[in-house]
Formats: sequence, structure tokens, C-alpha cells
Amino acid sequence: MGIKSFYKHLISRDNYDEVMEYLEVAETKHAPKFDVENSSAEVKELLEVAQQPRGEQRRAWLADCAKRSWSVPDGEAEFLLSEDHLNAIRYLNRYLRKANEKLKQDGYFVCSFDTAQKRRVQIYAKYPRFIARIVYFFDFFWHRICPKINLTRRFYYWCTRKVRKVFPRPEVLGRLYYCGFDVVGEQYIHDRYCVIAQKKRKPCSEPQHYGIIIKLKRVGKGRQLFNVYKFRTMHAYSEYLQSYVYENNELDEGGKFKDDYRVTEWGRMLRKLWLDELPMFFNILKRQMKLVGVRPLSQQYFNLYSKELQELRTKTKPGLLPPYYVDMPKTFEEIQESERRYLEAYFKHPLKTDWQYFWKIIGNIVFKGERSK
Repeated sequence: MGIKSFYKHLISRDNYDEVMEYLEVAETKHAPKFDVENSSAEVKELLEVAQQPRGEQRRAWLADCAKRSWSVPDGEAEFLLSEDHLNAIRYLNRYLRKANEKLKQDGYFVCSFDTAQKRRVQIYAKYPRFIARIVYFFDFFWHRICPKINLTRRFYYWCTRKVRKVFPRPEVLGRLYYCGFDVVGEQYIHDRYCVIAQKKRKPCSEPQHYGIIIKLKRVGKGRQLFNVYKFRTMHAYSEYLQSYVYENNELDEGGKFKDDYRVTEWGRMLRKLWLDELPMFFNILKRQMKLVGVRPLSQQYFNLYSKELQELRTKTKPGLLPPYYVDMPKTFEEIQESERRYLEAYFKHPLKTDWQYFWKIIGNIVFKGERSK
């Protein structure tokens, strides 16, 4: 058996029914279902055919449908069907931008891909846990890290001949938002994760990377947006899913999103140890933030606050150590009230208030083990 055949054997698909039953519940927990009744006749027909049993006739129909949908002049397509599953497209953002250019405003883009979660569950379903960890480690490195590093990217594509990159679900959804789409439906069809997106705007132009340190736009003093530096705790492109997650997830205790699937396992550990925010000291050195103060918020999250509190927040710089760790509020209303108390006290006695809050925060974190989720 050659190396290539041996590798395929390691990731062969055993226990497939159990794997798919698990994924259809786990990955679609906070995914909206597409409203077929209000869609166009072409999209209805496409979804009906896609859900038929697999066979040569179905495959040929879908291939012809994709070809016909892309033959329409730019800006005139009512809907597009991806010509291949997204894992097999090398320059994915370029492809999604082209789809945006082809579609009319509010036109639909239908695509499918294999998720990273599916890949992992398949491996763990086949092997004993110890062996599965080893297989998954090498699979993760080869299909998720090597295509993203300049030193290994060409070697990866030379070895695979065909692209087989593995994408986490949040990254694909985030790329769609980054390229000007809104996701309107997600579901498994057979063993592929299918997404229906709608063109809503032009693609973003900000360059993206997979670096350990990321820059996030936050609302600062005077409502000026600035870049906050943090260690990456979420999948790439997750910041573009802020509004989508808010629409489909509830707020948990502490004001964070409940079951936020954008956060990686490594990211949860960094957050628990409170290490993800260490790069914010650079923002303090740049005088964009101070040591104690209200959290720097994204524009979407900032808009949830009352108008009165928005005005109070933007009269001073945000801080690295928020009043959250003094009061440990559980609801969004309690968070707003906690910040209001801090800000009102700060504007009366700035140095005294920050000094008192600093020691209370340190005491709660160090001696009581208080943490943000």
C-alpha cells in the first residue's frame, strides 16, 4: 500500500450514520432554516433535486444547473449554484467575490462544503481515542495549517494536486459575510453542509490573515473607531458574524453570546486564563485605552446600549480592566447599570475611582477566581 492509499485508509468513512446524526443536531443548533416557500421557482427546484437520493442523474442535473446559472451576464443572475464544493476551490474569497458580482441585488448563492467538525467526528468515530488524537493532529496540520502558511502552501497543493482544504463552519459563514452576503439558511443535505446566502452589499476590502494577534474595530472616545489588539480566540472571519450570531443566539450571563460556536477550544482556554487581552497593553501605550474603564465594544454590540449610556461611554477612553469584574453582573441590564455606576463615579473623581476599582478587580480575579466567559 502506497503512502497516499494508506493516508486515505486512515480517514475512511466508518460509522457514517452515527456521525451524521450527531452533526445534524450539533452543527445546526443555531442555524436558521431556509424558507423554501418564499424563494424563487429555480431555488425550489434546486433544493428538491438536491435532496433526492444520490445518483448519476442527480449529479448531472446539478452540474448542468451550476453551469447554466454562471452563464448569465454579470449583475443579472437570480441565483447561483456553486460549481464545486467549497473545499475544492483554491482561491475561495476570489470565487465568492465573483459570485457577488454575478448576482442581482438580493439574489441567492447556494453552496456546500465539508466542515472541520465533520472531519473530526469521522476520525474519532473510527479509531480508539488515543489513536484518533494522533490521526486528527496530523490531519489538522496537513489540511488546515499547511494551506495557510507561505512556507508550506505550494508543497501542500503540489502533493494533493486537488484542493482539499478543511474549513470550520464559522470561517465559511464569515467569508460569505466578508464577501457581501447574508446567510439565510443552513442545513445538511445528505452528508454535505449546505448554505444559502443572499447578496446584500459589496464585498469588504480589508485584508485578512490567520495570525495569532488580530485587530478588531472597536468604538472609542468620541465614537471614534480604533483597532483593538488581541490574541486570536475565534475562527478566522468570525468578526463578520457578529450580527448573525446575535440574531440566532441568546445572550448568556455576563452579556456574551450563548453557545458561541465561533470560539475555538484554544481560544476558550486563553479566555479562561485571561490571556487573550494582553496585547491590549499596546493600545494603552498608544493612548487609545486606559488601564481601568468600560470594555471597548464592537459597533454592533455598542448599538444595543441605551442612548444615554452610549453618550457616557464615549466621553472617556475604554479600559483593559472593566467594572464587570467588580460587580459580576449576570444580565445585559445589570451590565449597563454596573457601567453606569462606574462612569458616574469616574466623572466626579477620576483618579480615586480608577484606583479603587483597580484593587477590587485584582482582588476578584486573583483571590476569588472571577473570569469572563
